[in-house]
Amino acid sequence: MPAANSHTAKRIVKAVLAGIAAGILLCELCMRIYNPTPSAIRNGKLLLPANQHKIFTNTWISKLDRQIHYSKNSLGFRGPELPAGKAPVLSIVTVGGSTTECKYLSDSSTWPFQLYLKLHGADPKVWLNNAGIDGHTSFGHITLISEYIIKLKPRYLLLMTGVNDVELDAPDEFDLASSKKINTGSAKAFLKSLANQTELGRAFLNYFQLHVSFKKGLMHREINLPALADNPLSENVMAARLIKQEPYLRQYGRRIDRIIRLCVGAGIQPILITQPSLYGDYTDPDTGVKTGNKWFARDPNGENCLMMKRILELYNDVLRSFSGKVPVIDLAEKMKPRSSYFYDFTHVTNTGAATIASILATELPPILYKK
Repeated sequence: MPAANSHTAKRIVKAVLAGIAAGILLCELCMRIYNPTPSAIRNGKLLLPANQHKIFTNTWISKLDRQIHYSKNSLGFRGPELPAGKAPVLSIVTVGGSTTECKYLSDSSTWPFQLYLKLHGADPKVWLNNAGIDGHTSFGHITLISEYIIKLKPRYLLLMTGVNDVELDAPDEFDLASSKKINTGSAKAFLKSLANQTELGRAFLNYFQLHVSFKKGLMHREINLPALADNPLSENVMAARLIKQEPYLRQYGRRIDRIIRLCVGAGIQPILITQPSLYGDYTDPDTGVKTGNKWFARDPNGENCLMMKRILELYNDVLRSFSGKVPVIDLAEKMKPRSSYFYDFTHVTNTGAATIASILATELPPILYKK
């Protein structure tokens, strides 16, 4: 290649690279001014956006309301403001992931608010707020409790957890975002922690996590039980997957123990709640479908409702194992699965939320007013 042509090619490459860099910097600047998908983490601190009211138009989940009203009060929680003055308050905060936050239910339809109405109706001193955060695992619960809940010092903390912790022995992308450090544990961890230092990188990580959750079936998407594929799995496949849970379960138990110790040390009574779901091997009362083999696609090494029920029950068993130390409400046992309660395998409809509230409103008073 003639020297002149080589020089011209290098100039073109440099110009292209400079243009890409300028474009990235411009995108980063714009997203720092306005990020349409803001992260709940910034500069290593968990942020709870406060004093918000949004109206979503729901066009993708037929079991939910068309208009969804989503609000956050001055604490960054969903629910009524903390009463002013020195009047005695029986304060309760719910903590969990998306199955607690109920992001796609209107404020008045979430199970924490429905529970508040029932408890407050019987005792006007009751104040209950929903501090659930979509995507949070027990790692995130520890951060939330340490940075916010302990300062608020509610009398009771209701913790519904488990489904996001399946096969999790380290913080996921959402939880790792609460650390400012560059993670050098692996090339993948390094790139993720580096990306987390910028708004553009965090937006990419959020998108990636949504994609992963969607593939796992944890994403908010409506399922139609009769339309799902039959994916029978051998006992050997299921047994191998259950054995795989052992190290994750040990780590999960340690995190739950830490949460309990954090709460008790701050004078807060934790109450654990097992995670209900649509998983299992039963005949759905609403559709007549036999659920055990149902899943999104056929895969001899994949998943189905029966296996996912067995897996989730192992994590529920971890919560049950603390019953001698703190109150445990076995919602997974008391709330029998049916498709009208859920719009996917773990997230509830308005009917499901009302059912949870009714069960908890019966189970909680003996704990709240224990003499």
